[in-house]
Amino acid sequence: QKPAMHVVKRPRYAPRLDSALELVRALRVHSAAPSPAPRLLGTHDGHFHCDEALACAMLAMLPTFRSHELMRTRDAAALAACDVLVDVGGVYDPASHRYDHHQRGFSESLSECGRSVKLSSAGLVWRHHGLELLRELTRPEALPESDLRVLYNKVYGGFIEHIDGIDNGIEAGVGGKAYSVSTSLSARVGYLNPAWNEDVSADDTNALFAQAMELAAGELVSCVLRLCTEWWPARAIVARALDESEAAAAQLSGSERSARRQLLLLDGGGCPWQAHLLALEAERGVQPAACIKYVLYADARAQWRVQAVPQEEGSFSSKLPLPEPWRGLRDGSLSDAAAIPGCVFVHAAGFIGGHETKEGAMQLASKALTLLGAC
Repeated sequence: QKPAMHVVKRPRYAPRLDSALELVRALRVHSAAPSPAPRLLGTHDGHFHCDEALACAMLAMLPTFRSHELMRTRDAAALAACDVLVDVGGVYDPASHRYDHHQRGFSESLSECGRSVKLSSAGLVWRHHGLELLRELTRPEALPESDLRVLYNKVYGGFIEHIDGIDNGIEAGVGGKAYSVSTSLSARVGYLNPAWNEDVSADDTNALFAQAMELAAGELVSCVLRLCTEWWPARAIVARALDESEAAAAQLSGSERSARRQLLLLDGGGCPWQAHLLALEAERGVQPAACIKYVLYADARAQWRVQAVPQEEGSFSSKLPLPEPWRGLRDGSLSDAAAIPGCVFVHAAGFIGGHETKEGAMQLASKALTLLGAC
């Protein structure tokens, strides 16, 4: 009998990812302009960072720049002859494709999207070429411009912004660090640089930079395609559930009506709902007192979860954590405390709980609202 083989599951968007990475791998990297001179993208040589690796990779995936090659140098005359400069040159001028952020007085951010983090070369290239790149990566679908704009903002906030922040020395939060993150994309790109005590040629460093571009591109493209195939389709599900919640509440009165309006039932199981719910409520002008406090959905074991809505996407701080007396309890102890049979658990932090049935989960969530004075 043959031993069982380990099967590596590839995401359904893998062919698109492969096609995008082929474009990045095809970008030839030089230390000086070859002869005859091709059209060139330019960046600095020496130690590299994630921002210029990602910026160059994004450009390589665009039709406008697919015939270009890349030159890494600090020779000012050679750089001046390049069609595009990234992370070098001391100029930010999108009209002439100059994307540097090191010059004195530079303070650009993606303020048009409500962002305040200072842009690096990655953010600058995304600002001016991100929508075009999204159109390329999502082909053959022709997404509406409004959908592309949502994805553009989501990719920046969820992927590129932290690269901008790290490159510009901006801390992720205020106060001291509770722990260090040594495995971020920026860190892993940094590890590809030659060691300080390693003797390598310029060609060797260029080859390592090519690896850095492929690494950064792979994660960006995976992020984009994951959002398109997994995250974006959930918006319609959440919107429909919001409509159903309003319709169900309209059939009730008093405190029952108030409670039902604050519960979102996802009958199709869990989906990435947080960002969609918060955005849709903002679009609809839902007041804080009436906003959804708990989302209910079936888990992989066909039991039901009651999850508190976070203050913002990804936050561990909930708008209305489950009642403190329930937290950390399980099974019979929780059922006794809540006076609801069939309870499974409530997390010690109060952000999620579980029940054996949908009806029981509804009772648990409704009782939490009552106990906490939300209805």
